[in-house]
Amino acid sequence: MITKIWVGLMLALTLFYVFTLLGRGIILLQEPSLIAVAMGLAILVLPLVALWALFAELQFGLKAQRLSRRLISLDIPGLDLELRASGRATKDSANKELERIQDAVTKDPKNWSLWFQLGEAHDAAGERKNARAAIRKAIQLANDPDSADQ
Repeated sequence: MITKIWVGLMLALTLFYVFTLLGRGIILLQEPSLIAVAMGLAILVLPLVALWALFAELQFGLKAQRLSRRLISLDIPGLDLELRASGRATKDSANKELERIQDAVTKDPKNWSLWFQLGEAHDAAGERKNARAAIRKAIQLANDPDSADQ
């Protein structure tokens, strides 16, 4: 629930940013100076980039959440991690799980659930970029009818 609140807040702030920039860009386009018009056109590009990034992130999050629910419904055991008092995984346990899942992925590279677990293991090990890449691969494989269902 907290995550949905944060997503909603970030969505609202991004939309506020987009509409503010659009307004400033339109104001600058109405100026007689060529420099102001050029700045207005440049400013109009920023909201488009922000909207694209917002859409891409929301789409990624929703697809990852859907896969997470699907993984739970298949009763596939999660990662075996030792947790600190803060709830974060210890580095040793995260690295052990990462190695275990990487070995499993090399044996069955078309298995979306293994790729999803690999993403979770990378995340537990603090490797966000690799985690996102692995989850993207899981999403791609889950949508591929030729990939394994488990």
